[in-house]
Amino acid sequence: VKPSTTVLSVNKDIIQKGSSFTLTCVVEGYPQPETPTLRRGNTPFTLSCSGVNIKTCTVGFSSVDYSVSGQYTCSTKNTISSREKPSSDVLQINVYSQTD
Repeated sequence: VKPSTTVLSVNKDIIQKGSSFTLTCVVEGYPQPETPTLRRGNTPFTLSCSGVNIKTCTVGFSSVDYSVSGQYTCSTKNTISSREKPSSDVLQINVYSQTD
């Protein structure tokens, strides 16, 4: 029995306006964790996931502008962690232009 854990990452160090990037949320736990939720504030995003006890979930962004900047939270729980605080990870995304 293992409470769920969550790790959120991005595939680029610097995100430029007009470029694309992918956010990846990896959740692990036993019993199997729920499919994670990814949000920026109150805005939810649909994730594409694979795996069972370790789920790797991604969402891609393309032709980005400043509106995608913000704090992203990926969270999940399983039947163990639902009795406690659900597992989550936070990542700050900032979009830059070449003139910034």
